[in-house]
Formats: sequence, structure tokens, C-alpha cells
Amino acid sequence: MSLSTIDWVILCAYLVFALGVGLWFRRRASRNVDEYFLSGRTLPWWLAGTSMVATSFAADTPLLVSGWVRSGGIWKNWAWWCFAISGMLGVFLFSRWWRRGRVMTKAEFAELRYGEHDGSLLRGFLGVFHAFFVNTITLCWVLVAAQKIISVSFGYDKGYGIVLACLIALSYSLLSGFWGVVVTDLMQFVISVTGALVLAWVAWNAVGGLQGIEAGQDSGKILHDQLDFFPAAGPGDLFSSSFWTSALAVTIVYLGVSWWAAENVDGGGPAIQRISASRDPRQGMLAVLWYNLAHYVLRPWPWIIVGIASLVILPRLSVESPVAGTVSQVVRSGVPARTTQIRILPADESTPVSVSLLPADGSADWYPEKLASVVEGSPVTAGALLAETDPERAYVVMMTRYLGVGWLGLVLASLLAAFMSTIDTHVNLASSFFVNDVYRRFLVREGTSHHYVLIARLASVVVLLLGAALAYNSKSISSLFLFLLSFLGGVGPISVLRWLWWRVRASTEITALCASAISTSVLTLLTENGVRFSLGPLTPDGVLLPEGRLILVVAISACTAGIALLVAGKPRPASLVAFYRRVRPLGWWGPVAALAPEVVPQGSLRAAFLGVFGGLGTIYGGILAIGGLLLGRRGMASISVLVAVAGILLMLWSLKQFQNEEDRSPLVHRDDEPGDGQGPGPGDEARS
Repeated sequence: MSLSTIDWVILCAYLVFALGVGLWFRRRASRNVDEYFLSGRTLPWWLAGTSMVATSFAADTPLLVSGWVRSGGIWKNWAWWCFAISGMLGVFLFSRWWRRGRVMTKAEFAELRYGEHDGSLLRGFLGVFHAFFVNTITLCWVLVAAQKIISVSFGYDKGYGIVLACLIALSYSLLSGFWGVVVTDLMQFVISVTGALVLAWVAWNAVGGLQGIEAGQDSGKILHDQLDFFPAAGPGDLFSSSFWTSALAVTIVYLGVSWWAAENVDGGGPAIQRISASRDPRQGMLAVLWYNLAHYVLRPWPWIIVGIASLVILPRLSVESPVAGTVSQVVRSGVPARTTQIRILPADESTPVSVSLLPADGSADWYPEKLASVVEGSPVTAGALLAETDPERAYVVMMTRYLGVGWLGLVLASLLAAFMSTIDTHVNLASSFFVNDVYRRFLVREGTSHHYVLIARLASVVVLLLGAALAYNSKSISSLFLFLLSFLGGVGPISVLRWLWWRVRASTEITALCASAISTSVLTLLTENGVRFSLGPLTPDGVLLPEGRLILVVAISACTAGIALLVAGKPRPASLVAFYRRVRPLGWWGPVAALAPEVVPQGSLRAAFLGVFGGLGTIYGGILAIGGLLLGRRGMASISVLVAVAGILLMLWSLKQFQNEEDRSPLVHRDDEPGDGQGPGPGDEARS
């Protein structure tokens, strides 16, 4: 396709703006690591929260969400909607504690929480792990999305797409540090929301609105369960195997396990960075609240609408092998280069059979793509699937087909902005882990501020290049997301308990993390090598689903962490006093609290959990109310509105309780004092 002059002007204007912001904040970001990574800890709640929202919307997000609607249905979004539960826990519990800790990263927090003796090893391990693995995988799936957008929109192949995406990110992210990230996030939020709403409006009208969607159901283009908010159960009663369909089982896993099993149940790296950059604990708390409301209630439906409309317009295309045999040749042609033909040598070694992958209607943007397992020399059976359309490309195809001059440039600019926002965040975040928790903590402890900022920029380049290398060999955003979810799947309980219970030790967390990583890798390897499992609806035909893998990983990690907790014994209460005085957590801290009787924990678990329930009523009531109105389900929409209103009232009551208790606190705490980046020091023992 070709872009108009206006579209190019809009794209270039955003690039100029982003580079201008980078140059504007370059000098300020270069002052010291606190300015480079945390904007001097001066952000107001609305800027920190909006930056969280913008960062969580990467270029991959609309592709992933609309792709889930196509491949499963609306219900599939519970894979991420479930994390609203941990999000509201972050609002009413963890956000204030993170900000009081005055740490830069969760790796630095490990040393504060467990003490220098037990926590320094964990800090170094987490610094390397998050810098060069977790954030690298995140960069990988963002770059995969970028190459899909570039391939469809501009006609470049995968290699050129990855290189171009990396150059755009590097040209901006090395200049501005975190100041540039949050300022460009504000603009990105505005244009991304505008672009998503425009595309949803155009797509909805293109299929004739609700009537067109209903016609699509009647014609079979849209399966009826694809518009369900929850998957239907099978025949039989609750205790029969036929009742538990795979779709129902995975949804139960999302709502019952995923949200608390994830390593970031107490806050992900980007959120923690913005909480730490906030002016004070209350600003951090309000930032996380605004993020959760905008992320879950305001944003998902435009993407879902495009996914639903694409089901009417873009059919699912697949190509099967007509014979049993061996793939003898894979033919690629065109710009961008793509597989157009697969040649198969039959088992009886007769005349080779050529199978075309070109769609019957001759469309150049929507076509079946060769499966990764179909390579020269691979065996195939008659009727085996050779290629199918990629559901994650549908969003971009709808965008390029239906947006007019100017609007296409705006939406492309919004995706470019989303891409740059997420790249900036994770490159900056990965660099902060390396510089703060590895380089400055263990390698060069007496360097100058300018030296550390230089190392941060060099580390950013290395991290982005690693992400690009992984992206070049990856295809599916969804599979990467689910792999990382499982890889860290058993750490969640320990992430929560370490705030609430003094008995948790660094060895407990290390054991849980290693158990999750090893078991996920082993189970993935076994599945890819054809090993069959028996886990009911989570293993259809013996193939272990990602959600089934998560269940096994959580069980293994929980058992090993529990054993480690018992074997290690109790920590020394005196080693935890610095953490307790600085953070003032709720929960079970009896022996530690006895050594710091002047500390008065603020808030109560009762008010916190009532606030969580109120927040969930607001979020889920809002999601279902909007969906009910769009899809003509008035009864569900009315009930959902009432639930949302009740949730808002309960949430506001809880916020007021915390504010009143803050005002009544007899102690004055230096929450605005920055940490030193080196972990707890001797002054922390006496500081109240």
C-alpha cells in the first residue's frame, strides 16, 4: 500500500516531536541516575499514571487483543482482565509501600527487604535476570508486532522491519532518560486513544454496526461463542468431564490462578518505576488507581470492536496438504517476500505436488502464512495444516483497508508512539536494573554520575539488540506473552507474603523463581517434542495448553518454596528492622515490630480489601456495561452499571479511610528522600 503526503506528514511530525523531547531533556537526564531513571522523584499522579497507561499499550497490544477475539472470542481477554485483581491490590496495598521504600528497582527492594547479608545475592541475580531476560522478552514481542505493522503498512520484509524499528527506538531512547519517556507518554496516550476510537468507529460502520454483526453470526462468519463474555460449559453436570471444556477451564485458570501466581502481582517493573518517581506515597497510589481504571475500562473495547468486525470482513483461510509425504521445497517471492507455494513429494515418490498459498481473491494483504513447523524435509500427512491466516495481522489489515487519508497517518502514528513508549520504558528499565543493581552495586561503587549515565546508555543498546535478535526468530506475540507468564508463574505468592510476613527469606524467593523458570522450560521442551500429558480439558488430545503448563509450574514452585521456607528457618528480626521502619507494612511482623515500637503501621487490611472489592466492581462493571451496550444486551448492561456505581462508592470510602489515617499519623516520615541505590544503610536503622 502507499501512504498519502498527509499521512507521511503526520508520521514525521510525531517523530520530530519525540526527537525534540529527547533533545530537550537530554541535559537534565544526564545529571545523575535518579534523574535518568526516576525523573528526580517529582512526578504528579496524573503524569505518572498516564505514563503507566501509555506504556502498557504497546504496538503489540491491539494486535494481541483483536487476535484473541478472532482465535477464541471476547472471553479470551480474561487472560489479561484477570490482572485487574492484582492491580487493585497494588492501589490499596503495595503502591504506598513501594514509594516509602525509596528504591529504584524491585531488585534493590530485595536487599532492603531481606538485609544486606541475605538480600545482596538476590539483588544481583534479579538485576541480571530482569535486565537481560524479562525485559528482553518484552522487547521481543513488541518488536514482533512492529515488524508485522511495518510489513503490512509499508511493504518491508521482516528483517528490514526489525532494523527500522530498532533504529527509531535507539535514536530517541538514548537521549532523554525517564523524563522523555513520561512526557512523550502523555502525547502517546492522547493520539493512541484517538486513533483506536476512530478505527473502531470506521470498522463498526463498515460492517453495518450491530445489525451487521448479527448478520455475520447468522451466516456463520462469527461463531456465537466468539461474542460471549464467558465461554459456555459443555453438556452434563459440574462433576462430569464433558462439562469442562478447554475454553471454560482456561478461563477458570485466568481468574483463579494467573493473577496471584504472576511474579508482578505486587507491581510490575514499569509500574514500580513510576510509583518510585512519584512525589510521595499518596501520589503513587492515585497514579496506580488512574492506570487501572484507564487500562481496563477505557481502552479495550475499541480493539475488541475491530477484532469482531474483522471476522465479518476477513475470513479465516487455511491450506491443507492433499497428500502424505515430505516437504521438498518452500517457494518465496514478492516484496515483502512471503511463502507462495509449498511442494510436497508424495510418500510413494511419484510426481511432486505443488500447493499454492495465494488466496482465491488475489488479496495482497490477507493470506495464509506457512506454519513454522513446515520446512523443507519435514514429513506431512494427508489433510495436515500447512498454512493459515495470522489473527494478529487482522488489526493492521483493517487499518490499512478502511482508514482514509490523514486518519491512517494518525493511527500509524499512534502505533509508532505506542511502540516507542514501550521500547523506551523497557530499555530504560532494563538499563536501570543493570546499572543500579549490578554495575553500581557490585562492580564500580565509586563512579561519577556522568559515568553511570554513560553505562546506562551503553546497556540500553545491548538490551535492545538482544530483543531484536530474539524478535527476528519469533512469530507469535501471544505465545511469547504466555511463556513469560508461566516462566514467572510460581513467584506470585512469595511476592505477596514478603510484604506481609516476616518469616519469608531471600532463599524462599530464589527457590520459587528457579523452580518456575526450570519447570516452565522443561515442560515447554517436552511439549514441543511431542510428549503427551493428562490434565483433563487443559490437555486436549494430550497436548499441554499454556494454561495447563501454568498450573503445573505454580504447583511445583509452591511446593519447593514451601520446603525452602521450612528448611531455612526463621530470619533474624533485627535484620528486618530497617525495612519495617522505612515501609511500615501491615501483616504479621510481631518480632520485628517489637524492636521498633515507635512505628505505627498506617491503614488496615480491612479498609484495603474493601477498596480492592470496590475497585473490581468499578472495573468489571465498567467492562461488561460497555460491552453490553455495544452488543445490545441491555439487561446485562443495566446490572453492570449498578455494580460499577456501588464499586465507585466503596472505593472512594476506602481512599478516604487511608487519607484520614495518614492525617492522624503521629510520626513524620521522610518519604520524599531518595534512596542511595546501594540498598539499606546504617542510617536506616535509626530513621523513622
